[in-house]
Amino acid sequence: MLRGSLVILVLISISLGYLNAFAEITEPKINVLALSKVSAVQKLSNWFSVEPSIEHRIVPTRVYGDDTREDIERYMRIYFPRSEDDLLAYNFYYLAQTDMTFLNPAQELWIYGALTDHQKGGVNTRSVMSTHSWFNIPWAESMVSEAFPNDADAVIANEADQEGAPGPLIIRDDEKLPAIISPYKDPLEGTFRNLGGLNTIPKQGSVILSYTKNGAGLGYPIPGQIAHIFYWRWNKSITFTFRDQPMHFFWNSLGSSTSNHFALDITVNVIWFSTGRKLPDDPLKVHQFRRDSFEFNIEKSLLISLLDFAEAFGANPAKLYQQLDEIQLARQETAELYLERQFDDAYESMKSLKGELKILEKKASKLKGSALTWVYIVEWLSITATSLLAGFIIWTLMIKRTLYREVRSTRTAL
Repeated sequence: MLRGSLVILVLISISLGYLNAFAEITEPKINVLALSKVSAVQKLSNWFSVEPSIEHRIVPTRVYGDDTREDIERYMRIYFPRSEDDLLAYNFYYLAQTDMTFLNPAQELWIYGALTDHQKGGVNTRSVMSTHSWFNIPWAESMVSEAFPNDADAVIANEADQEGAPGPLIIRDDEKLPAIISPYKDPLEGTFRNLGGLNTIPKQGSVILSYTKNGAGLGYPIPGQIAHIFYWRWNKSITFTFRDQPMHFFWNSLGSSTSNHFALDITVNVIWFSTGRKLPDDPLKVHQFRRDSFEFNIEKSLLISLLDFAEAFGANPAKLYQQLDEIQLARQETAELYLERQFDDAYESMKSLKGELKILEKKASKLKGSALTWVYIVEWLSITATSLLAGFIIWTLMIKRTLYREVRSTRTAL
């Protein structure tokens, strides 16, 4: 009897182990709802599309460029969650320079309730959203701002120093702090020696991960240090404030001498940490995986354009499209490895897929060349034939003159 009980206990333990392993493997993706200024929509979309652990919805919530207030209101009607339950389906709320006047009281209450009564995460950017009062005052007056670690009222009240002061970026590398930005300390501090943005005033209980130094004595709680990225625990949730906005050069992944190649990594680390996910043990390996994924997306888009171009000139790229589908299927398996936190295997797989994509690109270029060769031959034959025909007509009419009849000269008598 005792032996039978022990066997049952062992079987139960093994089953629980399998269930725990399965739970880790099938960990759901993080749903992110971003309320963003129109100019930042594309950047956020590019970020979140690269990251396999994130599903996202981006709702434009601030007028910019050609978009009008009526356009934003239409976007809100179409894309913003229709009910509180729909909004609770999201794990993280990214408020990027949001114009709070587009949210009605019920929608604000939904976000506030989600952060207060549930385990969620969130971030608001550019300190108080803007230096303009028609943006920062609605933010400060909104109950949503209470859930974030920046003291919006205090920042707005200090109008003279609202722009803060630029200075060198300092990243805290205390081992007790979460490794959200500290793994990238050396390259970032070496690049951003004069970083600016709006002033911030962290609330009591905030944890500062990075700050900028200045000689003007601006900053709280330590004069001369303006908090750059910081967070606090709000009831069941963790929320962040960024000093700058997504379109600030600190968040430029590529394209300038002051690019931050770790912008996406920092953003995803913020989302993982605030939603209770474990941060990667090898952040630089994960960074390279994301960078390869971003480059894979670009190269795939270029390849599809190349195949479409070749097809327009009569080529048959069906086999190449089939090979591309196989690569895309393998890419989905790579994403599964990533979601299972097998980052080394995911990195190696993505590296291999990029190589296969390069080979396919060479085949597509060869196919395009073959298609264009026939185009060039046909054009050459057409031009040559036209030239020969024109030359023959000119020779016949102007030189040989076989079609001409000689005219006799006449003399008119007066």
